[in-house]
Amino acid sequence: MQRVAELLGGHALRQALVRLWVLAAQPGRLNRWEQQENEASVETTLPDFRARLDKEAAFDADEIQRHPLTLVRALDDHLAAQRRPGSPKRLGANGTRFSENGHDHWLVPVVLQARRTVSLARQASNHARWFHHHAVLPARTAHGQQVTLEASSSMLDTALQTLASQHSAALNVWVAHFDDGADVQWTQKLSPVNNWRATKVQPHDARAASVATSLEHARHAGAHVVVLPEFTVDLAHRSHIAQLLRNQPPESPVQLVVAGSFHEPVAPGDAHPPHAAHNTAPVFNGQGRVLWSHRKLRLFGDSRHGTEHAEVGNHLHVLLTPLGCMTVLICKDFLDEHESVSDLLKEVPVDWVWVPSFGDDKTLRAHQAGARHLARTTPGTTSVVAQTQNTVLAAPGTSLPPLPGFGHAAGQPEPTPCVGVTGGVLSFPLGLQPEPPGLPHSPPPVATKRPSLKRIK
Repeated sequence: MQRVAELLGGHALRQALVRLWVLAAQPGRLNRWEQQENEASVETTLPDFRARLDKEAAFDADEIQRHPLTLVRALDDHLAAQRRPGSPKRLGANGTRFSENGHDHWLVPVVLQARRTVSLARQASNHARWFHHHAVLPARTAHGQQVTLEASSSMLDTALQTLASQHSAALNVWVAHFDDGADVQWTQKLSPVNNWRATKVQPHDARAASVATSLEHARHAGAHVVVLPEFTVDLAHRSHIAQLLRNQPPESPVQLVVAGSFHEPVAPGDAHPPHAAHNTAPVFNGQGRVLWSHRKLRLFGDSRHGTEHAEVGNHLHVLLTPLGCMTVLICKDFLDEHESVSDLLKEVPVDWVWVPSFGDDKTLRAHQAGARHLARTTPGTTSVVAQTQNTVLAAPGTSLPPLPGFGHAAGQPEPTPCVGVTGGVLSFPLGLQPEPPGLPHSPPPVATKRPSLKRIK
């Protein structure tokens, strides 16, 4: 606690809050703090701690040791009260990278009320019970994945901030699905053990036309985000998507497009075997520029039928927006039980996860189970899965049923029904957290009741 006192004395308040988060993560420490303080005792001492933070008064290590949770609550509220909606310094003020105990961390704001309504937020020995307005993301997970945090900017940031400021606003997400007869083509020739590599989607023109139609439908439905399934658009289709976005009307609501995922060859010069590739999911902004590309962390396949012929990624990109943190995971990244990803979104809490997927009915059920778990037992994550049918292992001439995607809103017990075979839009009502005491000239608070997820037909 001596370091916390020194940080407060130097007015390094954000670093002090990160330090308290890291201390609370140590085995048994948060439990011990809760044995000496509870909600009632914190409320008793909280006004004094808030007033002292406002006056930039000193704290000594002994009193911090006696009242660690009071300090957490006071400091969390104090920093949230200093935030201003729409500030261009959002990342600099609240997304700065801090080093504690030899590890780097990101401090991010928590803006959605869903984080406060999940059962986790009321459970003992859990950060969310005490840290109401901030969360800390590791720059490197326990299993070695690198985490990168970037703030939304330019037209994307402005559009999402405008949306966040609207009363009873909702984020509309178009979950794409294609029923045009086009399908992914594969080869085993590039692999010494006959693993699979996606090469293209054919007929090309049929899928290109479907993509254009899907984006047009998304715009007319008022979608802000579009998510395409895994292996449904190839590398040539990506260029087509970028052009469509560059040419879309300036008033279009579409701000983000997760352009499915596909096997993308590694650039020459990288230290990889011959014919190396990653399964990548690019994320475009509304002007057709790639914000980032997620490289798949867990590959599909088994010993009987072979595996994706691709390299495994090791990076999670998080976009900090006025609507909370967003990320992308590809299929098995989201549903796999391997320890490297099973607790990934618990360790790196985000508000929104977009998931391109390729699989069968078992895959879809696993995604639904994973989304339900995230919605109810982690800090308020909303999931959207764009799913398409795996035709690789189907017998010749077999007709497989379509497997459209779905969404699951944070805090809700069940997902919405799957979208139709030509896609559909899901509407996620936004409930912003009420502002903490101390913020002057606050606008009227947005209603914080989190309605059920709606599907717009």
